[in-house]
Amino acid sequence: MQFDRRCRAIEPHTGWGKAGNGWQQAHTSCRTARGGPVRGDGVTTDNIPDIEAWSKAIDQSGRKMWLTASAWPVPREAGEGLKPWANSVRVDTDIECYCNTVSTWTSSVDNRWEDLPKWLDVVAPNYWPDLDSMPISNNTGAGIQDGINDIERQSVMTFWSMASSPLYVGGDIANLDDKAVSILTNREVIAVDQAGVIPAQVTSGTLQVWKKRLPDGRLAVAVYNLGDQTTDITVPWDQLGVKGNRKVRDLANRHDLGSFNKSWTAKGVPAHGSRLITLS
Repeated sequence: MQFDRRCRAIEPHTGWGKAGNGWQQAHTSCRTARGGPVRGDGVTTDNIPDIEAWSKAIDQSGRKMWLTASAWPVPREAGEGLKPWANSVRVDTDIECYCNTVSTWTSSVDNRWEDLPKWLDVVAPNYWPDLDSMPISNNTGAGIQDGINDIERQSVMTFWSMASSPLYVGGDIANLDDKAVSILTNREVIAVDQAGVIPAQVTSGTLQVWKKRLPDGRLAVAVYNLGDQTTDITVPWDQLGVKGNRKVRDLANRHDLGSFNKSWTAKGVPAHGSRLITLS
């Protein structure tokens, strides 16, 4: 496990497992001076006491800092032990193909839809699911950083926001393309993330439906087509626990769709595509 690479690499031989020797406080002071979050990488169940020690050291620093328990991913069995001490936990592998090119949908963006459900019973406000950086920078021209298309990039933004995961990109922001800027600056989608609500998975499999209640009372609903063919996705109201006529707004495209009774159908959702709506 490593902590705080910009201050000092903390390896087993430096004594990171000795919570009482004062190094956590020293390194927290370093991070406080430099600013930014603190990340413990390579965390396993054995490192729960270390995350606890860092959390307590941060409390003593007199400054609010974000503490992430990270790995590739953190083992699910460590989830409950880390919950009192970490602000977020890496629930999935890196957004990285570990090959000679950039990440792709299958290596390894689409793992998020399989792995997040395993953590829904433990993540909570102030113990957020960290889905890793979003590959939304540029996917055309020279210096390509994203190996996914625009449809997939929107699905990433939608899924991260429904999860209330930290939103951050891993590319060079000086080279963001126009579509990336449009996706990343959509205030209506960002508001779903910042609502600070953990979602519920309504249906699993290839055609997924997720929901969460927003603080203003609206119901956010996301549908995902994880298959390879364009398809319609129908969402019956009884699956969502609502009744009657509902006004539907498309958040990603920022327009109202009208009123619907008993169900709503997302027409022609492309492969790896999504829709994000609210019901009111």
